[in-house]
Amino acid sequence: MLKLDDTGPRLLIIDDDPLLRGMAAHTLRHAGFDVNEAEDGVQGLALIEQAPFDLLLLDVMMPHLDGYEVCKRLRQTRYGSRVPVLMLTGLNDSASVELAYEAGATDFISKPINWTLLTHRVRYSLRAGVAIESATRSRERLERAHHIANMGSWEWGADGQRFVCSPELARVLAAPPEVVMQARPDDFLALIADTDRETVRALRLAALVEGEPYQLTFAIRRFDGEVRTVFEQAAAVIDHNGRQVSVEGITQDITDRVEAEERIKRLAHYDVLTGLPNRQFFSEMVGPTLDRSARLSAGCAMLYIDMDRFKSVNDAIGYAQGDSVLRLISGRLKASIRTSDLAMDARAPSQESMVSRVGANAFTLLLVDIADDKQAALVADRLLQAIAEPIAFEDRELVLTASIGIALYPRDATDAEGLTRCAEQAAYAAKSAGRAQHRFFDEAMNVRASARLARETDLRHAITDGQLRLHYQAKVDAGSGLITGAEALVRWQHPERGMVSPGEFIPLAEESGLILPLTDWVLETACADLRRRADMGLRMVPVSVNLSSPSFADDGLRAQLEALLKQYRLDPSCLVLEVTESLLMSDVERAVARLQELRELGFRVSLDDFGTGYSSLGYLKRFPIDELKIDRSFVTDAWRGGRDGAIAVSVIALGRAFGLQVVAEGVETMGQSTFLLAHGCAQQQGFLFAKPLPSVDFEALLLDNKVLPHKPDQAVHPAPSSGTRVTVT
Repeated sequence: MLKLDDTGPRLLIIDDDPLLRGMAAHTLRHAGFDVNEAEDGVQGLALIEQAPFDLLLLDVMMPHLDGYEVCKRLRQTRYGSRVPVLMLTGLNDSASVELAYEAGATDFISKPINWTLLTHRVRYSLRAGVAIESATRSRERLERAHHIANMGSWEWGADGQRFVCSPELARVLAAPPEVVMQARPDDFLALIADTDRETVRALRLAALVEGEPYQLTFAIRRFDGEVRTVFEQAAAVIDHNGRQVSVEGITQDITDRVEAEERIKRLAHYDVLTGLPNRQFFSEMVGPTLDRSARLSAGCAMLYIDMDRFKSVNDAIGYAQGDSVLRLISGRLKASIRTSDLAMDARAPSQESMVSRVGANAFTLLLVDIADDKQAALVADRLLQAIAEPIAFEDRELVLTASIGIALYPRDATDAEGLTRCAEQAAYAAKSAGRAQHRFFDEAMNVRASARLARETDLRHAITDGQLRLHYQAKVDAGSGLITGAEALVRWQHPERGMVSPGEFIPLAEESGLILPLTDWVLETACADLRRRADMGLRMVPVSVNLSSPSFADDGLRAQLEALLKQYRLDPSCLVLEVTESLLMSDVERAVARLQELRELGFRVSLDDFGTGYSSLGYLKRFPIDELKIDRSFVTDAWRGGRDGAIAVSVIALGRAFGLQVVAEGVETMGQSTFLLAHGCAQQQGFLFAKPLPSVDFEALLLDNKVLPHKPDQAVHPAPSSGTRVTVT
């Protein structure tokens, strides 16, 4: 067998007649084809297994394997399933031709062969093969696309009876083979959900009779009983004479897409934890309800429910269990609201969903068609009772309370945002009044809220615009008058209001979240002042700085302190970090770890306002601290004896027992100072020795190293210009 280089389509001639095979090969090679030869069917099949051919000329009558058998086997091989096959036969009866086609032949050529026409027959068969291959590949691509898109096609004949279902549609509808074989329009129409069936019937009929195309999404119940959502599109088929012969359509299973869209919509509109509408979706649903109430001149009430002290719940039982409690509370809120209480919206899956979660521990709901504020108050009381029902938790019961604010439409506001804002302010008023109760909004609250917002803005500017000042109050050894330390105290020099009391802006900073940047400013300013004093050659006394709760809890505190020490070239012993009892008791284990971390860095830690917060004597031995400060409330009357004196003496003894330094703050008279000194508390701080002073004035005190105590009932005079001592007259 002679094999030429690939110069054209590859042909294979299988014929046991060497003369005929050679003449055919010569003719086709002369026409530019790459021709291979095989003398029988066995050799031909072996060549086909090695590489593909573009066309086969196959003799019918051959030894071992005749052409029919070779053709059958060819169609089962990897390369021969769709290759064009021309059968060479000397038989001219129709039965032989039928056998050839049944075996898989594409066409046949009768012997004797017309050599002039052979090349043309081969070229025609190749072109036909290419067209068939292209059509086959196109159909396969379409089938793959249909499979990927979960889509199938169908055709409905103009007679209204013939209904052809594609294999892909049968798969989409889970249709059994017998149904597909005898497909009828009504069989497939019956799958459509009752609510959509008549609509689909009418649209299909309009397409069949009037040629009207349509697109529609509807639900079906497949032949296997599974409910799915499908999209259907159909149009009329017109023949070359302009006659409508059928309707063709595609039906696509879009259930997964619809469910994904619903999940996305739910994530965008609903709270993940409780399943309730979020603030945005709630506002969107409330809008139409308020419009309806305006048309009917009906009243509405917005309720804002804020859980009381929920942070302590999370601290006590953990955030995972806290989330479970919130889910339980949301269920109680929905269950305790009667249907007639709630706003209604067509987009809401149920009337209960109008209860909304709008904050970490806060919910809102809108009451509709209320007659007066008494009705809103009754609902609020019902909610408070539902929330206060004990919750069984492990081996104990948890009892929660909430504060509820109520805003009335249209009295307080006329839109969802305004009503929510007013109700929220009323809830804060309820908290301030003692919690576990409800309050109505009034204009005075609005005025106070506006004023508070203005103060918050002013404070924000004060931190960034250099309006803050740091004053220092000396800590003194009352026996020697020597300054042993100082406490840094922030002051606000307002450009219009003058000096603002810390009692006004410190609580504001805590409520507004500005306490963290405020603490950062105090820490950095104290370090800068310490560096300046060191450069001036003054005696370095440690400065105490109060750490706010957010600062103490911040995981970046260690890095922040280390950066400050490096920037200002300070030793950690220069700073005493003051914390309060309530701060430590909010999370004891975490507090112990943080205190230990600070002490390992070399900082001393002071426990401020000792005895005024939690009863923490049992925890005191766990806290790695260096100093106790006796609160001024116990110092004021300590010298008179009684309970305050006993408490002061006990704290001094307790500090001595634990090896802690004890500092008494708020010392203002000689009687107080003498009493404390007599019972072993030499470290004292208060107006008796020095008021909080600007940094420059405090540095003047350091030049003299001592602060003499004032005698009772004698006034404090400003320090002399030399700044050496505070004098007594």
